[in-house]
Amino acid sequence: MLPGHQLTYQLAHCRRPYHEPSHRTQGLTDPGEDVSEAAIRELKEETGLDCVFDRIVCFRQAHGGLFNRSDMFFVCLCKLAPKYEDALREGKDIELFPQEEEILCADWIGMEDYAVQGLWIESPLYKEMNGAMLKAARHGIEYAGGIAPSREQSSKESKEDDAAHGFVAKNLPVGFRPGSNTIYVSSKL
Repeated sequence: MLPGHQLTYQLAHCRRPYHEPSHRTQGLTDPGEDVSEAAIRELKEETGLDCVFDRIVCFRQAHGGLFNRSDMFFVCLCKLAPKYEDALREGKDIELFPQEEEILCADWIGMEDYAVQGLWIESPLYKEMNGAMLKAARHGIEYAGGIAPSREQSSKESKEDDAAHGFVAKNLPVGFRPGSNTIYVSSKL
């Protein structure tokens, strides 16, 4: 959303022993709702921000979750809506409106700082997920500021992007609890 940063928050009802704002915007899809629509809706509900969906960065699958069902967790890259561009150019803060029922505090955190928080650093699964997020953020930052790639660059990147379509599955240990989950990431990230 902000170049090189991720919006994180601490849940109001979180019982974990650490106090870092470590959650990213998340939630369930409504019946008939696409992942992209859910990402936009959840971000608006939880922070008051308007955004534009860019892409799915990766997703992981876990089994034996709620009601003994499988669970799919999608990590999406969203960008702030165009209405925030002037404020960002002028170096102004973008005001957050955390959802009082769910969110204790919310803030922007550098991607690298997020990825090395205590809980995530010990988990092979989350190291992979955070690595995919860092790479996606860096790719997006390359074009920040309205600098469009040249026609030559666009053609080359288009060919590279064609080769990057699809995901590879990696079954990795969770690390901070027993078990493993499968994460799907682009083979080119």
